Amino acid sequence: MADRIELPMINLCPTMRCNLSCKLCGVLVPHYSCRPHMSLAEFADTLRAVFEIADHVGKLQITGGEPFLHRELPEMIDECFKHSGNFDRLWLFTNCAVPPAPRLIGALRGHKSKVLVHCSDYGAKPEVASMLLAALSENGIEYRYQKYYGEDQYYGGWVDQGDFVPHGRAEAELRDVFARCSHVRRGGSWYARGGQMHWCGRSARGCEVGKVPLRAEDSLDMLAGSADERRARLRELMRAEYILACDYCNGLYGSEDGGARRPAGEQMAGAQSGEAQAASAQMPVEQAAGEQTVGGQMA
Repeated sequence: MADRIELPMINLCPTMRCNLSCKLCGVLVPHYSCRPHMSLAEFADTLRAVFEIADHVGKLQITGGEPFLHRELPEMIDECFKHSGNFDRLWLFTNCAVPPAPRLIGALRGHKSKVLVHCSDYGAKPEVASMLLAALSENGIEYRYQKYYGEDQYYGGWVDQGDFVPHGRAEAELRDVFARCSHVRRGGSWYARGGQMHWCGRSARGCEVGKVPLRAEDSLDMLAGSADERRARLRELMRAEYILACDYCNGLYGSEDGGARRPAGEQMAGAQSGEAQAASAQMPVEQAAGEQTVGGQMA
């Protein structure tokens, strides 16, 4: 159908709680004074809102924070599969620093034909990383493992996107930053939470923590108006030539410049402990977590 809306990916963030506090955290966890934590009902409402305006999504991604800290994550995975005809695959992200609960492994196993667990290893607790990979392998759950510690970090480490300082770029410069961004080149790395939908995580998270001004033209209110009105607004947003968050980014995201890479996962001094974060989420916590994608096996 000509009027279908298809998106390459949608990111759902059930929690911003995390048991790590990384200096260059791409999802800005250390910037939150109070870290949002969705209820199961809020997560289900967000899913419904997404699929009222998007007919099909390539990758439905559950990110964080650290999703494994959410005690209702197994139910959230089941909730996703109520919409299984509307997406190709569910990706679940983890820092491999929290042991997977048996209920979570059960939920993943039940949907394993359309699930991939993305494991980013920051070397915090290797024994937990080994436990996780073994559990996924034993249950035939496909995963992607990326090593982010030591001398041979995946893709050379992380990109530092810079502080949230406005650059005062002219419109032509903003369009150039937007066009070169890897989020844009792949059709948007869309984020949905709190009733809002954004092109990318820097826009969504920057607005949430008050680092980027929230402009109506840069996001979609997923709860306002009829479904047809929201779909029309999403089409407008998909045609954007830049968003304000581009002025609060150094423009290096997706750069092939190895010099722009920094060591991943370096911890901030004085960060809240993983145990304290886990206690607030009512889940056990431990820590750990380099590229291989194999059906339940390390290459």
